[in-house]
Amino acid sequence: MKSGAKPRSAGKERETAWLFHGGRILDAPRAAAWRAPTQRAKSPRAGSVRARASSYQEAVLVRGERIESVGPLDRLRREAGRGARLVDLRGGTLTPGFVDSHIHLLTWIRAVSDVWLAKQSPEGLEDAIRTARGLARGEDWVTIRGWVPREWSRDLKSRATLDRLIPERPLVLYAVDGHSVWGNSAALRIAGIHGRTPDPSGGAVDRDAAGEATGVLIEAARSLIGPFVRRHRDPAEELAGAIRKAHSLGITGAHDFDPTEIRSAAQRLAARGPLPFRLLLSVPASQLDSAEALELRSGWGDERLRLGAVKFFADGTLGSGTALLESEYEDGTGTGVEVISRPELTDRCARARKAGLTVAIHAIGDRAVRNALDAIEGAIQSGGPFPLPPRIEHIQLAREEDFPRFKALGVHASVQPIHQVTDRVVAKRKWGARTARSYAYRSLLRAGARLLFGSDAPFDRPGPLLGLQAAMLRREHGEGPGDAFHPEQRLGLAQTLRAHLEEPNVVAGWRTPLGRLRVGWGADLVQFDQDLLQMEPDRLGRAKIRGVWVAGSKVHGKSL
Repeated sequence: MKSGAKPRSAGKERETAWLFHGGRILDAPRAAAWRAPTQRAKSPRAGSVRARASSYQEAVLVRGERIESVGPLDRLRREAGRGARLVDLRGGTLTPGFVDSHIHLLTWIRAVSDVWLAKQSPEGLEDAIRTARGLARGEDWVTIRGWVPREWSRDLKSRATLDRLIPERPLVLYAVDGHSVWGNSAALRIAGIHGRTPDPSGGAVDRDAAGEATGVLIEAARSLIGPFVRRHRDPAEELAGAIRKAHSLGITGAHDFDPTEIRSAAQRLAARGPLPFRLLLSVPASQLDSAEALELRSGWGDERLRLGAVKFFADGTLGSGTALLESEYEDGTGTGVEVISRPELTDRCARARKAGLTVAIHAIGDRAVRNALDAIEGAIQSGGPFPLPPRIEHIQLAREEDFPRFKALGVHASVQPIHQVTDRVVAKRKWGARTARSYAYRSLLRAGARLLFGSDAPFDRPGPLLGLQAAMLRREHGEGPGDAFHPEQRLGLAQTLRAHLEEPNVVAGWRTPLGRLRVGWGADLVQFDQDLLQMEPDRLGRAKIRGVWVAGSKVHGKSL
């Protein structure tokens, strides 16, 4: 048998075959092995597209759902047989499909069409309410996104501010970080929230000096109003739209952390036929009891849709000052919020593990990260390993002595590189010198941690190429090298590709190997119009998606 080829069964003759050629074949191992050519070797770039494409020797043959062969084009043409569909990359790039390891698909697609607060002022709010009210139908609540709590004075963050603008119809503002909401009197009345409403564990009902509810609900208190928000929507159709949008960014799979509606929406969509996507769902912490009673297990599902981790929250966010720290914030506002105590978190992790469920723990501050690691370690010590690798989400600030614990405990570090670009100004102000160990991706890798990359959309900007840029440059596109945020934490292309292409599929536990362009691996693929290896990192965002395949079927632009 020829090297790089896989034997073909007679039944596969009828399966769709795709032959990709004339461009860069790129995955993490190839990026690691690549060496920049000499200037002389680069000369084809100055010629025609055909001349450039002729300099690429490697081709990929896909048959059915998997990669059948990788090697020289002439050989693969013979192996492909008649009827194979040729895809000329025209000097572009073929990569495995990208996975967003932390996203909120329904919230993301809704945020695209929802009204956002453009100006953080009563005047800006009035404009947003006027627009949102015009879009609301029937008895829909008026909802607005993009509220930044820290930019509003204490006296303005009250129901009165909202009631003056819209007294009779329920209104809810969602904070830009997703960790607090602000409702008017009509909304609170429907939800039954008032000054005597007790604070839920891990949350707070904000109150004024007289003890009356201001309408601001922080962290876990958001759940007091969420079930009452009424909007005319079809979650299954919204999910289909989110998947199409993900395809347009080169995303073929996602780990979703929306707390509600996503599971029923995914089931309805999957009932129509195989999802054109690999979707790993989560279980909200509030539904652990139900998951135990129903005997749900992490990994249950098929090769397109399966159950992942139970999601717990160890703290809040940087922007709101609720991320849990070992020592006080630089602005003297305390040490943050412990959403779940360490003993309780350990107990819940142990319960999840015993039930056959893995865990994903939101932990942004250094004390929260320590608590999360302690809880996972305690659960393992009490009963053995988790069924799928446990993970900690965000890890925006951590102690150096905790970095090696990720490898020791088998915990994946799920991070969002775009956050360190978006948050760096606030991080410097609130954490000061501690930022030397913030968003410390290189330090985590050096300590043996395995990284997962995601976006946290819609709470930050989605798109794998943006994530690669952020991890490799530590600055915005167009900024100079001197603007990089702790450049000592920059990663190389191979490391970033591994975190976006390979590790997310390991954590998901798919039976089909995914994330490399190798014989026998799944044919989740993305075609770019440019050679990514020949582009400077700050120009990666200019590359366009030309095609997307999931399990060997072309899906980009295809109606679901």
